[in-house]
Amino acid sequence: MRPAPAPANRFRAGRAPRRTPPIDTLAHPTELSVIIPAYNEAERLPGTLAAVRAWMDGVGYPVELVVVDDGSRDGTGAIIEAAAAEDPRVRAVVQPENGGKGAAIEAGVKAARGGEVVFFDADLSYDLGYVAAARAALAAGADLAIGTRDAGPEDTRKRGYSLVRRAASWAFNRYVEGLLRLGVSDTQCGFKAFRREVAEALFDAIATRGFGFDVELLYLARRWGLEIALVPVGMEPRGGSSVNVLRHSVTMARDVLRIRRRARRGEYPATIPR
Repeated sequence: MRPAPAPANRFRAGRAPRRTPPIDTLAHPTELSVIIPAYNEAERLPGTLAAVRAWMDGVGYPVELVVVDDGSRDGTGAIIEAAAAEDPRVRAVVQPENGGKGAAIEAGVKAARGGEVVFFDADLSYDLGYVAAARAALAAGADLAIGTRDAGPEDTRKRGYSLVRRAASWAFNRYVEGLLRLGVSDTQCGFKAFRREVAEALFDAIATRGFGFDVELLYLARRWGLEIALVPVGMEPRGGSSVNVLRHSVTMARDVLRIRRRARRGEYPATIPR
């Protein structure tokens, strides 16, 4: 595992969470809920679960792993349930139908018990060391901490992706900025962390359930005046993605138009519900 990066942008350097000897996570309030959405991930999920559980063994604070099966048809749900039966820190959420990535993460947020939540993809393309930077940003006052792959010396969105996918990513982010003015260059990074009450409020208010949900979350965060920290992250694409670039790009573009339409109609709360 690479060492944890420096604390997130716009925050003064702070301490990483203190490492302590392994503790009984069931006897202490859960500090962090790690949420992983999974759709037809039977092949690589066992390795991901093993890696995350090994990381949990060493962090020194109470953490749970919430894995959401989003209506998979390849036995993913059985793998998650077996892991939950073996390790009480693992919790299985099995959805009977495929509802989309946003819906899966929403289900994970509703099941979460930690004071903070972080989600990332089942391919584990983001190093777990970045969790420390995200938590440091939240501890420094941010409401949410979002990964950004273009803040370092290399834009890691370019790694392992075809020219078509890179062009689609660039065009989508320009399109989002033109319509919604989010001021975020990497809306679709799959690594994001929140204070739990903020995550609950955001997911309660959004309507997008597919891959475009990130944009709606960030639009609402801006609308509500929430503090957003940017966490520079690197990404190592693992391959085997179920994303159809052209089809999902069209769907996400439509989602963005719907978000702008809802905003113009005044369908979003003006402030975060308390």
